Amino acid sequence: MIIEETEFADLASVVEFVGRVANTNILPNFSEEGREFFTTKVLPDVETTFDRTCFQSAKMTDNGKLIGFGAIRDKDYITHLFVDSDYQGRGLGKLLLQHLLALADADEVRLRASVNSVSFYASQGFNTTDSEAVFNGIRFVPMCWVRT
Repeated sequence: MIIEETEFADLASVVEFVGRVANTNILPNFSEEGREFFTTKVLPDVETTFDRTCFQSAKMTDNGKLIGFGAIRDKDYITHLFVDSDYQGRGLGKLLLQHLLALADADEVRLRASVNSVSFYASQGFNTTDSEAVFNGIRFVPMCWVRT
């Protein structure tokens, strides 16, 4: 298993990967409006995470197979963290999250957790900062990690 910086050549495979994982683990928690918004706006927006001026992104591979993707914006806001469904429960999300947190230079790192990932982030030291919210049919919980 390797974690390394993404390259622009990874874009198509990352978009396909994020869509596949989201379809299995995230979209079932959204309303029809949320699924439509995610598919037409959020998923195509994955390309912005390849903009090095404000994002750092990483991929996780196992024998050349893409099994994880994460991105952090402005070194203080995690925008993406996805692990292949077949590889979940093995500590790989934790490793990828630790990699992103190591890239952060802020005392606090924030994110909007999908409702099915709140317990994962809580186990990694994130705290909820507000109650569950909905934006364009997408349910999320705002969370924050504080460097100690």
